[in-house]
Amino acid sequence: MKLSQSIKVCEKNGNRLLEDSEYLFDLDRYASAYGLAKLAQEEFAKGFILKLVKNGALKWTNEVRSSLNHHVSKQLMVIILEFLNPSTDEFLEMIKSKTLLSRPRVVSDAINIYVHEVLRRWESSNWDWVETPEYDEEAKSVLNGKEDKIKQNSFYVRISKDGQAVDFTDDFKKENVEREIEKAKRCGHFLNWSDEDSRYKEIVEIIKLLKKE
Repeated sequence: MKLSQSIKVCEKNGNRLLEDSEYLFDLDRYASAYGLAKLAQEEFAKGFILKLVKNGALKWTNEVRSSLNHHVSKQLMVIILEFLNPSTDEFLEMIKSKTLLSRPRVVSDAINIYVHEVLRRWESSNWDWVETPEYDEEAKSVLNGKEDKIKQNSFYVRISKDGQAVDFTDDFKKENVEREIEKAKRCGHFLNWSDEDSRYKEIVEIIKLLKKE
């Protein structure tokens, strides 16, 4: 398998989308810049899933391969990537609060949702929880498609039930777009980090354990 090469291709395409996003941002085309930044994040997340396969956290199954084209799966991976490569302000805050080595609930839930709600449900249509867990609100909103709906709103006009066109593109504010561009950069940077990063190795081991359940 040529996983290392494929990761590089995903990274290259993610950088292309990110550069286009920054170009449109400079032209004040904030809605389109937002959408492209989100697509760049997803492309880097695709590379991250391949990295997890390469490092043995996941097996190269049909379900894992399908998740590479599944927006929710990739958006869940972005939550994990944000944790692994936080912004400078977030990093300093974690040091100050002595939580640098702690794993936030949203990250744990993003992992659980990807492994159980996505992969395991695809593996068996009869699989279900004995007791449905209560997920972190941010992770749950990704599962419910809220994140993807916002991304779609940056590109498309929606038509309501009564036939009225609803245009959300004016709702995308400069500061929000700037934040998503910076997030995309951090997602992309992590693909070049060492596989020996301690927090990444912990994620690998957690996924391995969950997949054995």
